[in-house]
Amino acid sequence: MKLKTLSAILFCEVAFSSSTLAGFKPEGNESEAIAEAVKDGYQVQRNLAFNYRMGRGKPGDADYIPKDFVKACAWRKILLVSNPDKINDTDSMNERYECGEVKREQDVDVWRTVHKYLPLINNAKSKGEYMVVKEDDEPGELQIIDVP
Repeated sequence: MKLKTLSAILFCEVAFSSSTLAGFKPEGNESEAIAEAVKDGYQVQRNLAFNYRMGRGKPGDADYIPKDFVKACAWRKILLVSNPDKINDTDSMNERYECGEVKREQDVDVWRTVHKYLPLINNAKSKGEYMVVKEDDEPGELQIIDVP
């Protein structure tokens, strides 16, 4: 039963994301996407974690992000810690799933990633540069939501 449910969740996420992923943040290559996630916050961090879960593009593409459960797990932890007023049950569910795919010997890599980016996010918060609403954003813009 759990396997069928998990398969259904993943199918819905793949189907939804493949049709809507283009043009949504984070954009650009991996380092550009990380820079956006550090500044733009919760939804971009969710999308980045999802990109790491599924992979985005192909090596050599301008918007390539490799499939990497260590980084997916780390970004789920980052968004849970950085956005306590935004998180919901799906965030903890996704963190549990992605971190469950990480081998025990990779845990230290997860936490290194978390500790690498949390100070940058805290710095952006202290400068008032975190999750700043931009005037050029379209109201009602669709977001990628990786929920069942």
